[in-house]
Amino acid sequence: MTGSRHVGIPRALATADLQAQPLFRASAAEARVSLLRLAAVKDARVELRFPEAKALIALTEREAAGRWVVGAVEWFVDADGVLFPSDDASAAPALRVRDLRAGQRTAGERVEPAYVAAALRLAKVAPGELRADATAPAVRIEPGADGIILASGAGWEIRFGGPERIDEKLALAQRFLREQPSRRLEYVDVRSAERIVFSPQ
Repeated sequence: MTGSRHVGIPRALATADLQAQPLFRASAAEARVSLLRLAAVKDARVELRFPEAKALIALTEREAAGRWVVGAVEWFVDADGVLFPSDDASAAPALRVRDLRAGQRTAGERVEPAYVAAALRLAKVAPGELRADATAPAVRIEPGADGIILASGAGWEIRFGGPERIDEKLALAQRFLREQPSRRLEYVDVRSAERIVFSPQ
């Protein structure tokens, strides 16, 4: 067995179902199809070797770009937006996004890749990077116009709207916050990369 991290060896073997029958009756094609049903698996190769009576399984797994929290479940997510579970809790970067647009998601479901890229970009913002009081930045996605939100941990937040032009919007917010290092804020709205709105005025 090679390539297994998100899919632990016991789960991969049980899914391939090659141990419950004599190898000469097994089907490498059927075992591969079963493995491809696992959301963490992008590709699989199964080879049955005779007369050694051995099965060789090689998995190509999805690469976790971050963690996508929906309800009480934390999924791993790849750059294509595919959600998947992992048998290795440490096998994803510590970039976390909470998606409030749905009460639940299922393994293999695809989130819009543009939202994944934008939200994970914001999840890389470090404590204190925006302003001194932004000590616990956290990213969430809400339904409606506010869209992607970066909460500061200090009671104020930045509203980005959709994922388009996320770097420009972030730069706009950073410039504003540098110029207002101690201003009391509830929110900074950069949904338009050309115009900033904030409250209280």
